[in-house]
Amino acid sequence: MFSKYEYVYQLYKEGSFTKAAQKLFISQPSLSAAIKNIEKRVGAEIFERTGKVVKLTEVGEEYIAAVEQIIKVENEFKHKINDIYNIDNGQITIGATNHISSYVLPQIINRYTSLHPNIDVTLVEANSNNLRDMAKKDEIDIFIDSFDDVVDEYKIHSLTNEKILICVPKNNKINDKLKEFQILPDSIYNNSIDLNSVKSVSIEIFKNEKFILLKNGNDMRTRAMHIFHENNIEPKAIFNVDQLNISYALVDLGMGVSFITDTFLKYGNLSKNVVLYDFGKEHSNRNLCVAHRRNKYCTRAMGEFISVAKEVIR
Repeated sequence: MFSKYEYVYQLYKEGSFTKAAQKLFISQPSLSAAIKNIEKRVGAEIFERTGKVVKLTEVGEEYIAAVEQIIKVENEFKHKINDIYNIDNGQITIGATNHISSYVLPQIINRYTSLHPNIDVTLVEANSNNLRDMAKKDEIDIFIDSFDDVVDEYKIHSLTNEKILICVPKNNKINDKLKEFQILPDSIYNNSIDLNSVKSVSIEIFKNEKFILLKNGNDMRTRAMHIFHENNIEPKAIFNVDQLNISYALVDLGMGVSFITDTFLKYGNLSKNVVLYDFGKEHSNRNLCVAHRRNKYCTRAMGEFISVAKEVIR
């Protein structure tokens, strides 16, 4: 029944006989014939065909769910065999958000590949929501993201506690009355300041400022909206951007204020035309972690990546 299930699965992913046949390197008539033979063995149609559109039937949804379980079992078996016979070979797919991929991950990967040159590394960049969905579907093995609490679906390995700060253009007049609270980027970049001992300001001071926020699906967006809601602030969002480095660049140009993390500043060689503020201990921390699906077999390649990530961040 599940012989040549990859044909069904590829058609399900592509939603098109033409595209699926191209990915499988077979002709479209051959794919159509294979699908019909599989449906005959199943005893029901797996796909509804309406013109060029291909959709799963109810039976098809059950078939795909079973196939995904088969793929997980096969992948974990391959990983276990590889671990038994080949300690330093293998492969790993690592996911991260844009700013982690741009500034933090390269240092981890550089160390990791120097220690394990025979491990094939694939990198995937996505927002927080997509990373978690991809981990559930086994499209990535492991990812770096922020977590507040233990999440049943994921095994979490803490890397560092990040400080979230308000990032303000240096030429903004609001800075004139907040000099005793200011944090300069160089003090974070050079690790010359203890952010847990700085004076904090009320987030309400910035309620009339123009905000540059990340789009929905990003962890920082979710946190920002919680902060605004709890302080009864309706933010004036002039930009909603995909990436933390874009929001920082816009602040650097004097276009508005935003939220930024000390990790972003520590690892990025960035322009320094900004001033930073702590806005209170209750909301200004998040835990940067390496995570993977909890019931996923943790390969040696994954275990070594976790160890190297902790070493580099520490």
